[in-house]
Amino acid sequence: MKRRIKQTLPIILVFVGLALTSSLCKAQGVLLRYNLKVGETVSINTTIDQNMSIMGQEMTTTLTMRMYMTATEKTDSIVTTQAKLKAVTYNANFMGHTVAFDSDHLEDADPSVAESFKGLLDKTFEVVYDIYGNIISAPEEYPQEQGVTAVFPKEMVYEGSQWTRNTKSEINGETAQSVGTYTVKKITEEDTELEITGYINSDSGSIKSDLNGTMLIENETGLPISATLRLPMTITVEGTTMSAMQTISLTSEKVH
Repeated sequence: MKRRIKQTLPIILVFVGLALTSSLCKAQGVLLRYNLKVGETVSINTTIDQNMSIMGQEMTTTLTMRMYMTATEKTDSIVTTQAKLKAVTYNANFMGHTVAFDSDHLEDADPSVAESFKGLLDKTFEVVYDIYGNIISAPEEYPQEQGVTAVFPKEMVYEGSQWTRNTKSEINGETAQSVGTYTVKKITEEDTELEITGYINSDSGSIKSDLNGTMLIENETGLPISATLRLPMTITVEGTTMSAMQTISLTSEKVH
């Protein structure tokens, strides 16, 4: 009997250890903050795909952007960055007609879109964030898609934690309300996985969109390592309603 107890004891200790480890992992919390260090530079790559149905015809567009962002100043409450758009590609297809732009081949760029992008390339934008990820200030022409970040709560979060962000913005000259709910799906020592659900509606009702996706946040800096956001929407113009699907994909990495 004593021998059996001695043989069984290590097995019991293993199960107890596993149970404690599982419990600790579930209880692990993180205080998420936008915390890019002064002098650090991050490369942000964004792809925006959109499919739109217009009077029975499909229009597809793909926009890719690569931007470098460097933290230049930092206080206890804000982080000031300088962002520079380094590369852009754009392709649109509608009814057999293609419009294209590639910043690496400006000589082949379609004149109808070239001027729009040329003015943004290599231009430095000063963008100020607070420590919760909100953009405090940015130039009007700054491509907001490049500034995709999560907005963090003041308190520590755990697996299953939820918080909601409500904002007002302008889309095509209209005021729109954006509501996004963040849910913590997983926390590790290095990063935190978030699920995002919500909607974007213009005050006039001409733009209605659901919002869903995922985002992986680096715990140390609060930066999104990767993100995918899907926005199925309807757009009404002069009584005609069009449906569209927009997908925003983002990856980032430290350059130095």
